[in-house]
Amino acid sequence: MQSNQLRQKFLEYFQKNGHKIVQSSSLLPTDPSVLLTTAGMQQFSLYLEGSKDPIKDFGSRHLADVQKCFRTNDIDEVGDDTHHTLFEMLGNWSIGTDENGQYFKQGAIGYALGFLVDELGLDKEKMWATVFVGEGSIPKDTEAIGLWLENGIPQERIMECSSENNFWGPTAKTGPCGPCSEIHYDRGIEYGCGKDTCAPNCPDCKRFVEVWNLVFMQYRKDEQGQFQKLAQTNIDTGTGFERMYSKQS
Repeated sequence: MQSNQLRQKFLEYFQKNGHKIVQSSSLLPTDPSVLLTTAGMQQFSLYLEGSKDPIKDFGSRHLADVQKCFRTNDIDEVGDDTHHTLFEMLGNWSIGTDENGQYFKQGAIGYALGFLVDELGLDKEKMWATVFVGEGSIPKDTEAIGLWLENGIPQERIMECSSENNFWGPTAKTGPCGPCSEIHYDRGIEYGCGKDTCAPNCPDCKRFVEVWNLVFMQYRKDEQGQFQKLAQTNIDTGTGFERMYSKQS
């Protein structure tokens, strides 16, 4: 499969599943909290926090795109086979609720696995899921654990991780945020460190590669650092195009 075919396959998959396809925004963002566009969600940030209406501007609460991104926060890792400064992020969103409903954790997990397994033919037995273990006022994401089990990921391939890896945002001091669940792909023991403890987020090797991050946007962090429940819930996902392409090639 050529790269353009993968982009098109992703967009067609979400379009046939009721998503409006949106063009990539500029690398120079309208979001004043960042210098450059670093994630697909940035052009939708005001919709995710509820201050703008996606129905008015896009005609749908379910969106998908291929976004150009530029990052420097992990620049020390650039040069290996999984990190770039300039890359493309494939993403899908479910923003707020209306009479037609929305999808939340169950839908996000189902769509991601459906694309990876049914559309790309990746081996589900090589997939691991990470979930938020819970910290402070925000509890462990037992709902996500149950959904991964229902979708065929066994308990031994579900890891509970801290906010360092499994809580997303906000991009600025305040804003929408929430626990996330990541899909990691096992590239094989030849990429591993050889330790019995080797698993996703292993600090000693590159055996497990994160291929998709599913953000369950439920909170807003205020100026005092407190987390308040959002009036609406959202799904914000991102998967690295280059990483996904290397897995299906």
